[in-house]
Amino acid sequence: MSIIVAETYVARREKAMEFTALLDEFLKFKKAHPQLFKGVKSWKLYKQNYGQPAGMYVEMWEYENLAQLEAADKRIFSDEGMKKINAAFHKLVVPATFSAAIWSEVA
Repeated sequence: MSIIVAETYVARREKAMEFTALLDEFLKFKKAHPQLFKGVKSWKLYKQNYGQPAGMYVEMWEYENLAQLEAADKRIFSDEGMKKINAAFHKLVVPATFSAAIWSEVA
């Protein structure tokens, strides 16, 4: 059964355009480097349209198992291009809103 890494965060309002540009950069990077993302079964990003906190994003990464998650994370986040994207990302989100959790299917 698959596992899901769910990350939630709010982008800084004053940095919304920069966040959108960085998202586009990430999507191009992901498409240009499929070998780095081997083991990622799916990736989705959702933006909250109603409710609190306003502007919350949920990013969901699906893997076959924990071993594939660990291998893919090591490969992805050791890449210099991804390190730059990740560093820029953390400057664009409200730190107190960032969380990450691993979910597994039960039914």
